[in-house]
Amino acid sequence: MKNLFPFLALIVFLIMHLGIYFLLFKRMIKTRFPLLLLKYFLVFNFLGILCYFWGRYYLNIPLSLYFLVSLSIGVAFVLFVVMLIYQPLSLIPYFSKKRRGFFRNIVNIGSGIFAGGYLGWGMIEAGLKPKIEVIELPLSKLPASFSAVQISDLHIGGLIEKNAVREIVKQTNVLEADVIFLTGDIIDAKISQVSEALQELSNLKAPLGIYFITGNHEYFHNIGELLGTIKSMGIKILENQNILLEKNGEPLINLAGVYDLFGKRIGVLEPNLQEALENRQETLPTILLAHQPKFIFEVKEENQVDLVLSGHTHGGQIFPFRFLVTLDQPYLAGLYQHNAKTQIYVNRGTGFWGPPMRILARAEITYFKFLPAQEKFDESFNAKKV
Repeated sequence: MKNLFPFLALIVFLIMHLGIYFLLFKRMIKTRFPLLLLKYFLVFNFLGILCYFWGRYYLNIPLSLYFLVSLSIGVAFVLFVVMLIYQPLSLIPYFSKKRRGFFRNIVNIGSGIFAGGYLGWGMIEAGLKPKIEVIELPLSKLPASFSAVQISDLHIGGLIEKNAVREIVKQTNVLEADVIFLTGDIIDAKISQVSEALQELSNLKAPLGIYFITGNHEYFHNIGELLGTIKSMGIKILENQNILLEKNGEPLINLAGVYDLFGKRIGVLEPNLQEALENRQETLPTILLAHQPKFIFEVKEENQVDLVLSGHTHGGQIFPFRFLVTLDQPYLAGLYQHNAKTQIYVNRGTGFWGPPMRILARAEITYFKFLPAQEKFDESFNAKKV
């Protein structure tokens, strides 16, 4: 499966590049030499994407070169969006030949400006610190309030290296949460490539512990070794199981976690909700960690799960690709009421995958203030810290 993912991704990017050439460049440019230059530009851009997957999954390459080849993916996304916008604009009837030429030039110039701005803004937004999303959430049967932080889709590896992880750890520790949840795709490389960056996570601090579940990308990189290393750092992995969280010696919540749905596809470390919910304390609320939002379809009202915490979607990462994500996942980002009993929160991701770009989907660290259902949120809560 590790080899299949890059292969399928490359096929998709090849189709995108062919579409960009035939449906955008060939329609915009009528002179031979500039069109030839753009053709070679697309060839080199696709080779950059090929190098990205080679460097990400098979070979270490210098960080500066890795930045350039990862940007090739962003360029492909941007030009594909421009191609989609260009199609209806190119069909507008302009009546006279003179007017048609004038408006074609306007559209062509505008497309170039839009592409440059789109790429630039995406890089700026990806470079911003993750936003602290503060969520107040009452839970029925909760005996006492507590706080939690959710980090998801950090994708350690490539451009998410030691210094980036260190800053996210600092940003998280300032929140002084009782417990920290790592909801998958935290690591996206071999341990040998990211050991120093991964060790930065050992500096996370939470009195009730740090809990991890697998995402789909963990399965691509010798998952057994990854899980062993995470356990050795003192981070608890929830492997189709639940634990009782206690605060000040008093039972607080059932915390459950499942393997990612990707395990079903390859028949390794498969998620099992029934196993994960066994032997809970029925008098307490249950929070379930499940990487992909569509795992919510496994959760029925009779399961008595109060809240599911997920990630995976990156909030779409680069607009408008959020609409493609919703074809696969029922929820994109934020808090949703799934049924009468169960809510789900989808984190937009704390890092990024592929190009160093985010558009209308800023990275986030989620701070939850869980309250007994009858309590009201303290508006003054840690305002200066956040």
